[in-house]
Amino acid sequence: MGTVFATPTLRPVPTLVRSVATPEPVQGPTPTRPPIAEDVPLVYVVQAGDSLALIADRFDVPKESLISLNALEPGEEVETDDVIYIPARLSGNGPSFRIVPNSEMVYSLGVIGFDTEVFVQSQGGYLFQYREFVQGVTRTGGEIVQRVADQHSVSPRMLLAIIEYQSGWVSNPNTPSDLVNPLGYQSDRRQGFFQQLDWAADTLNLGYYRWRDASLQALELRDAQQIRIAPTLNAGTVAVQYFFSQIHDRPGWEAAVGENGVFATFLSMLGDPFEDAIEPLIPPGLGQPELQLPFLPERKWLYVSGPHPAWQPGSPWAALDFAPPSLESGCVESEEWVTAPAPGMVVQSGTGILMLDLDGDGHHQSGWVLFMLHMETDQLVPVGRFVETGDLLGHPSCEGGRSLGTHMHFARKYNGEWVPAEGEVPFVLGGWTAHFGERIYKGTLTNGAQSIRACECSSEVAGIWIGRAQEEANSE
Repeated sequence: MGTVFATPTLRPVPTLVRSVATPEPVQGPTPTRPPIAEDVPLVYVVQAGDSLALIADRFDVPKESLISLNALEPGEEVETDDVIYIPARLSGNGPSFRIVPNSEMVYSLGVIGFDTEVFVQSQGGYLFQYREFVQGVTRTGGEIVQRVADQHSVSPRMLLAIIEYQSGWVSNPNTPSDLVNPLGYQSDRRQGFFQQLDWAADTLNLGYYRWRDASLQALELRDAQQIRIAPTLNAGTVAVQYFFSQIHDRPGWEAAVGENGVFATFLSMLGDPFEDAIEPLIPPGLGQPELQLPFLPERKWLYVSGPHPAWQPGSPWAALDFAPPSLESGCVESEEWVTAPAPGMVVQSGTGILMLDLDGDGHHQSGWVLFMLHMETDQLVPVGRFVETGDLLGHPSCEGGRSLGTHMHFARKYNGEWVPAEGEVPFVLGGWTAHFGERIYKGTLTNGAQSIRACECSSEVAGIWIGRAQEEANSE
């Protein structure tokens, strides 16, 4: 019953903070990375029509190696949009030029105050004229950029620089020759400006977070050349390098990630991205504020999905899913209430999404923010409302994304970064701590000696309610 955007197969590891504030070499102690072996894995997103055998042939690796490296079961196949590891043999490092700080890649406090639509209008390009029917509404080009930025938590400034570099849509008022694949990604499933940009943001996130957790160390370009990522780079730069590796051969990639590539475009259009860099976005020793389970005390919900992507496959395993009690399966109306896990201010509300800002400054790009998806629009708490712990926020539903059944998808951000459910800052709700499972959507919640394993099954197995741990302890 989890959020059905795609099904990545990577198991994340604890996030390692390695952020760099300026493009100059950092003085003093430098965060260490695991040593890069000669045979490091590539990260590959499964395309429509792929099979393990076809992928093995394409990369010239034994099928058995794919099965072993990705911890697949015998006979198990991959699905479209799965994220898997590919064995690779590399030599030499790629360029070490830093393109963008983390605070200009993530939709962070470094981008607060930037008005995407006003900027697009000021440039007078085709993007200002553009209109597209997206998610039930006709939207302007600027609105599409802003929506993608909000959903993926990727900086709209970085997205605009990529759009301009790839297509010229931001500054050139002439009707472009390619309206189908304006960002250069060739896919029948990703045609049109919104789909291209949505894919671009997810691809940037994949590069960013896989570098942060040390699971991405190499790139394969469109011409099958393989490049080891320079170990001195920051996550924001790796995200951009990874994005361009998906659409360019070696010459095009080197041009895009060099000083005269997308960095120069950003510089001329938006200014020096490093001038006001804010690093690190997640400071060492960060702790999570106290959070309660997001439902009423007397109601028993089901823990249906363990850690899985916060938005789409590129984002880390930062989300948990809870489903209300119901005698029916599927997308049905629910009278159950989602409640505020902590005091805060509602900063986004609508189209299935609610964001709760815990520092109350009115910005979802700064401090701790709780992200709730599949919230029914009817009776949803409006933007600007301050709530206290336990206040009613709205009802769970299937709105806001593809879903197999009524539930509530719950994730955390800090300074715009998605925070993995397990790692340096564990996801703790009412004393229950989340843990990764062996696969996506698996995992447990533990409270002392008590443990609940995520599953779409009975309340006896996956049921959770406020006070459960104490009730069970008293019954023993």
